[in-house]
Amino acid sequence: MIFNRIKHYRVYRRLVLSYVLLVTVTVFVVCAILYALFSSRAVQEIDRSSREMLSQVSYTADVVYTQIHDISYQLLNDNRIVSFMYAKESNKQIDYNASLLLTAVQSIYPFIADISLYNFENGAYIDTAGLPPQRFEAEERSNQGGYLAFYPRKAELANREPLHLLTFRFFPEHSLSESPQSAIVLDLRESYIQNTMSRIGASLRDASNFVMSSEGVVLSHSNPAYFMENFRDRDYVQDILESGEPQGSFVRSIDGRKQLVAYVKSDTIDWYFVSVRPYDQLLSNLYELRNWTLLIGLTLIVAGAALSLLLTGNIYNPIKTLVDRVSERRSEDAKRSLLRLDEYQLLSEAFEHNEASERTLKSTLSRSSQALKNSYLQHLIKGNRTDYAVPAEIEREWRERLRGPYFAVVLLNIDGAAAFRQKYNAFDRGLIRFAIGNIALEQLSASFIADRVAAEDDETAFILQSDRAALGDRIYLVLSEVQDTIRRFYGLSVSASIGDMTSSLDDVHVSYQTARSYMNNRFFYGPGSVLDASKAPDADRAPAKYPGNLEKSLLEDVKLGNRKAIEGDVAAWIAFIASANYEQAMQYTTFLLHAVIREFEPILDVWSIDPNELYRDLDAVQRVETVDDLEQLLLGFCNRIVTIAEESRNNAAAVKNEQLIEDVKRFLEERHADPTLSLELAAEKAGLSSGYLGKLFKSVTGATFNEYVTHIRMERAKTLLIETQDTVAQIGEKVGIYNVPYFTTLFKKKFGITPTQFREHGRKT
Repeated sequence: MIFNRIKHYRVYRRLVLSYVLLVTVTVFVVCAILYALFSSRAVQEIDRSSREMLSQVSYTADVVYTQIHDISYQLLNDNRIVSFMYAKESNKQIDYNASLLLTAVQSIYPFIADISLYNFENGAYIDTAGLPPQRFEAEERSNQGGYLAFYPRKAELANREPLHLLTFRFFPEHSLSESPQSAIVLDLRESYIQNTMSRIGASLRDASNFVMSSEGVVLSHSNPAYFMENFRDRDYVQDILESGEPQGSFVRSIDGRKQLVAYVKSDTIDWYFVSVRPYDQLLSNLYELRNWTLLIGLTLIVAGAALSLLLTGNIYNPIKTLVDRVSERRSEDAKRSLLRLDEYQLLSEAFEHNEASERTLKSTLSRSSQALKNSYLQHLIKGNRTDYAVPAEIEREWRERLRGPYFAVVLLNIDGAAAFRQKYNAFDRGLIRFAIGNIALEQLSASFIADRVAAEDDETAFILQSDRAALGDRIYLVLSEVQDTIRRFYGLSVSASIGDMTSSLDDVHVSYQTARSYMNNRFFYGPGSVLDASKAPDADRAPAKYPGNLEKSLLEDVKLGNRKAIEGDVAAWIAFIASANYEQAMQYTTFLLHAVIREFEPILDVWSIDPNELYRDLDAVQRVETVDDLEQLLLGFCNRIVTIAEESRNNAAAVKNEQLIEDVKRFLEERHADPTLSLELAAEKAGLSSGYLGKLFKSVTGATFNEYVTHIRMERAKTLLIETQDTVAQIGEKVGIYNVPYFTTLFKKKFGITPTQFREHGRKT
């Protein structure tokens, strides 16, 4: 039939051929352009993305290496670690304190598998993972070992679980003359580096990613079996090591298979990050894309041809139908020459479409009517109905439903509005409020004539009609059931307030205002309350005077940093405002916060604190819902000021102590040759007691007073032994030690050899 139409009808034939040709050319050109563009950039993009990802991994390793250094410096600056590393004898308390610190530090850095400390003087060893201690050979501890060393190693936990570790070893007191007395060892998880690299080539079956040192030793590999293997003999590894470039890529045949090799060298540590991926797997998606492009192109051409026929029929047949309808006198033979088309089906589809449009229009009108009604009720309860113009007929229809004769507004507010907003997004909050409104409307409508009004963002309002001047006790039972239902289904607490009854629809806004006023009393009664005029404060009660004595007491306790007294002051303030009305409670609390801020505002700059941080709590006062919320806000506000003040004082004291110890150290440098030099003399110079100065000196420097004096004298004696020809006795006198045997003992204890041996060794070298 189609071929007959193409053969016999010229316009139809031209339309079909034009559409088919247009679709074919368009699909072919688009597919060819897309495939050419994609294929030309695919390999370049893969190579670029590989190097970018390797650079990101390299940067991550650099950050880890920097953090390793920071951790070691942090440990070396802690008295607990220093006490362990330089203890002459094993001390369980010192070991325990150091172990606690190591555990705390490790918990902060997930990439660290173990932190261990060694005291070679007393043989003490502690670590965080329960690994056995390492053995350090003499040359490792000598000056040839260097301050920092790195090496990979394998270890086992107590449960026989194997570990692949990248170990960083630090000798804090690295010296040219003697072996170090202690060491810090940080073990990095090799899996951390590999997990970071795992996203490179994750979709390829035979891809491999690894990290190697400048000697070609594998530090991390996607195949754990290669850990600590030496790849230097492999050709592509030699090319990487000999290239001297920070990053690059090349194609190389490895094990008879074409591979794309990309590498990046770390800027900080001498590591290479290498990715090796099969070339055919990289392009497999491209080959698959080519096949799919051809298949989709052919499918689109076939579909386009079919669509061309359909479009041609839709364009041409209605014309012929019109011709048939106006050509009623055509002969039967002439009618048979026309295109045969199911006119009744077209008319049926047109009628169905019209019916669907009619249903859609009715639904739209219904929603629009509901929106107009809700807007009208909103203006009604807010007292500005005259500002909202609606046709008189529609207003009469709505007033016919709102016949009363008595009206009351009921409000529902979700308790804990701030937490509610944080937990749910705007869309979910809208759905929950809509569901709460439906639940309340259904239960209220069972006992009253009720209409829902979306009054504000945080509240839902209902207009209740009654034929009596009071709603009765039934309203409290219904609202309690509403609260229980919402709590059971949504886990939310809801408070309700009932406005005063009014006998005129035009006065509904009065009931709404009283309902909002009563809702404020949730501040005193707590969440989940049902509030009305019976729970409002006595209007005849005289307003309470502002409690200036409580303000003064709170200010004094905040200045003194007495947190216990502050709790009492805040409790007294809460007890006071509990006897006031809501407006007074908010006003007086705002006055109180203003007073505290004004008191401390002049010194906020000294504390480097932005006053706006404190003023934000003033805004928060207006958002508290209960007395308990207000109490927590006041306590947090005052305690924050106390904490800021304490930190400022502690920092000032620490700086003062460090300056004092620096002065004492300069005094010792100047007077080290004085044989009468003592802790008491230094304390007298500093204006402190000897006991206090000794403890302060130890806490700041990590060494006792006598240890530091001995250190100064022995260093000076070492210099004199090299630079002068004075006898040992004379040198001892010049550094304040007149007892030659005692001087020799101290020197040997410090440097491991006698003064005479030291001088002979120095002359030989």
